[in-house]
Amino acid sequence: MQRQRVAVVGAGAVGGYFGMRLAEIGHDVRFLMRRDYEAVKAGGLHLSSHLGDLSLDSPTVERTPEALASHGPVDWVLVGLKATAIPAIPELVGPLLSEDTRVLAIMNGLSVDEEIATQLPVGTSLFGGLGFIGVIRGEPGQILHQEFGAINLGHHGDDPDELQSGVDLFAGSKVEIRPESSLLKARWEKLCWNIPFNGLCVIAGGVPVDQVIEDPPLYDAAHEIIREVVAAGNADLEARGETARIDGPRIARLFLTQTLGMGAYRPSTVIDYIEGRPLELDAIFSQPVQRASELSVGVPMMSMVASLVGKLGGAQ
Repeated sequence: MQRQRVAVVGAGAVGGYFGMRLAEIGHDVRFLMRRDYEAVKAGGLHLSSHLGDLSLDSPTVERTPEALASHGPVDWVLVGLKATAIPAIPELVGPLLSEDTRVLAIMNGLSVDEEIATQLPVGTSLFGGLGFIGVIRGEPGQILHQEFGAINLGHHGDDPDELQSGVDLFAGSKVEIRPESSLLKARWEKLCWNIPFNGLCVIAGGVPVDQVIEDPPLYDAAHEIIREVVAAGNADLEARGETARIDGPRIARLFLTQTLGMGAYRPSTVIDYIEGRPLELDAIFSQPVQRASELSVGVPMMSMVASLVGKLGGAQ
């Protein structure tokens, strides 16, 4: 393994977790933190996980990207921000970039890669990561890993050689990397989970996923939403000239079965809703509905969910 220098921007639960797993195998990982800075500076960063606990007693941690950049150039910037923070990427990521720095954005949503690319210098190699993981923050400096832990990884531009460099970054780690030849397909597949479960859990009052999956009408609604997302995604792939397609029955079985085993897990959008933070309305809900409309694909359930989540999010 070639040791890489990695800066983590957005070192919350998701970014912190994957950054720690990279540090665990020997990469030089540096964290940009604000809320937990004092706790981590004083007591380190600690992970509780069913895949193995981990502590970084004295991680490199800074409050500003300029301070983080003072530790020297990095090979990778791992971005764990929400889609709502994309406009801040020049400020947060820009100071860390050199000519050969690659950027991996572990974010949900449609079109986020195109939006991020406009915020980066021309020629920057950009990757999209879809985290299939249940992970939350605990006390300051504590990360609690509850379920799963894989990344479906694609390259913006679908360059197979560049994609391999992303796979190599995690080689030997406890992170399962699933390389995706089509990043667009991977994003639509993740929306097959995000839209029904983030959406219905918020609409139902901020409930965990078990209260959706174990309620027959809500279960049926989730299943129908998955079918709509698959139809919209496959139409989008066709319209953009891609040969890849989503296997609807397979993805429905997979996500409904996996969610059944997740217990009282609250998705990130639910946590944001409960804590009164901005929701990722555009990237996760509105853009997929808009794209379906442009392609003349009927998505009444997706539209309803987007509308209701939007009203609830705006009422915070």
